[in-house]
Amino acid sequence: MANIIRYLDNKRYLNVILIVVPIALSSFTHIWNPIGYPALHVDESHYMRRAMQVLQGLGPQESNATYDYGYDHPYFGQIFLAAVLSLVNYPYSINPSIDSHSIEMLYLVPRVLMGILAVVDTFLVYKIADARYNRKVAFISSTLFAVMPLSSFLRGMFLDSIALPFILLSILFAIYYAKSKAGNHSANSSGSGKNFLLILPSGIFLGLAIFTKMPFFTLIPLVVFILLQKINTKGENGTKDKFRSTDIRGLAVWFLPVVLIPMIWPAYAISVGQFDSWLDGVVYQTVRDSGGKDLRSSILIILDLDPLLLIMASAAIIYAIIKKDYFILLWALPYLVFLYLIGWAVPFHWNILIPLLCIAAGILIYSLISAMASRKLIKFFPHILISALVIIGFVSTTRFIELNLNTLYFQLYLFVIQELEHHNAANGKETPSHDGISIIGSHRTRALIWIPIYVFKDNITFRETDIPKDNFTAPIKTKKFLIVADSNLLSRLIESDQYTRDATVTRLYYNKSDTMATFIDKDYAKNNHMNIDQNYGFGWFVDVSSNY
Repeated sequence: MANIIRYLDNKRYLNVILIVVPIALSSFTHIWNPIGYPALHVDESHYMRRAMQVLQGLGPQESNATYDYGYDHPYFGQIFLAAVLSLVNYPYSINPSIDSHSIEMLYLVPRVLMGILAVVDTFLVYKIADARYNRKVAFISSTLFAVMPLSSFLRGMFLDSIALPFILLSILFAIYYAKSKAGNHSANSSGSGKNFLLILPSGIFLGLAIFTKMPFFTLIPLVVFILLQKINTKGENGTKDKFRSTDIRGLAVWFLPVVLIPMIWPAYAISVGQFDSWLDGVVYQTVRDSGGKDLRSSILIILDLDPLLLIMASAAIIYAIIKKDYFILLWALPYLVFLYLIGWAVPFHWNILIPLLCIAAGILIYSLISAMASRKLIKFFPHILISALVIIGFVSTTRFIELNLNTLYFQLYLFVIQELEHHNAANGKETPSHDGISIIGSHRTRALIWIPIYVFKDNITFRETDIPKDNFTAPIKTKKFLIVADSNLLSRLIESDQYTRDATVTRLYYNKSDTMATFIDKDYAKNNHMNIDQNYGFGWFVDVSSNY
């Protein structure tokens, strides 16, 4: 026992333990059962479709023939996914075939990648909290990040999950730069090139994050604050001196990549004469109908999934306002205001706020520990509290990640691919475009096309029933079609009072097709976390019909 105590008293070993514990917890909570939980979101298929396009040398820009609003997001998400997946020779290393195991493996590999990124995020949360506050806050914050249920959003293949490590790296380098300038100032040093170069990676990483998804420009005020904050130092005579951690020259160096890297996106559109399409995509993404998915609705979903973290973080943000901790406020408020103004906020949009919520909660808990340390009767209460929170969070997260919410999804996916292969076998793989097959379905059904097109090279086109631009005024170009009607679409196709678009689909296609198979999710009612209401999933019932 004495040897163990001496071992823990060694500062170097203690520092290792403090970072290994949250990383070990995060490795389990973010990588265990990646294809079972959470339910697969249609947006994950968007980003995989675009990554596969890059992998096959077709470039990062999706054409309007594949998706009506190809300019909805910049390019770095698909470029990053394609680059990393190419390192493991994806998808050929899986040796894909027409069976359920291959379909699951095609999703497993990128989802494991997202889990690894979440583990990296855990490490970066620790380093940011350590550099900005102290090691105890870092340990509490990173542990909460590792175990709380809200961090399960990071398991999905979302642009927000891809951008998060780059955002955290930008913040971390900015903090390191500010601290290095403070050290140089207190030592009466004019600074070194090495310290000055810390500011450039900060700008590059934030530029890449914005090049992944434009709303992350709301992080600019936070990093500028870090770079321009006033720092107290001691002069030669022991007097206190205040100075800003960077100057205009340093700020200009930081701003260059922040502005220039995202400008690649519109610059490309202009270079190929598609600026109007770029503008249409940006406007569509900004003013799209929320359908009730506003900031308030997303908060209610998060409150249902992870009430402990949200309540603690809310109290911590109030505490930050009282303490005038602008680091916390500038991370949260610009982004939340942006989500409120555009009126479109789904749960995974909170991904870049999860580290903030955990750091804010860590600061509050550390403050409680410090305030009660001198009181003998209650000084252990905060330690008991944080232990209880970690245990509750870990148990709750474990209960969620053991679920399998995607059984129906993979059964449906396999059936559709088998049908496509039967059609191709009958007509030959190398057939004219008019002899291909069309898949008709809602926005959710688009999730089913990236594997057939880019892995099995099936000759298919997709007609979406939800996008306003496509009212089926022009007939489909193939003789054969397959209708995949999830519970939402099916109810629209059979109801008596229909919109013109739905009535057209019913008259021309649904009434001229026969049901081939139906899929029912018997566990839908009890597995209600991240399902159709929040997740654009297929719901509890799917009807597949065709005209052949």
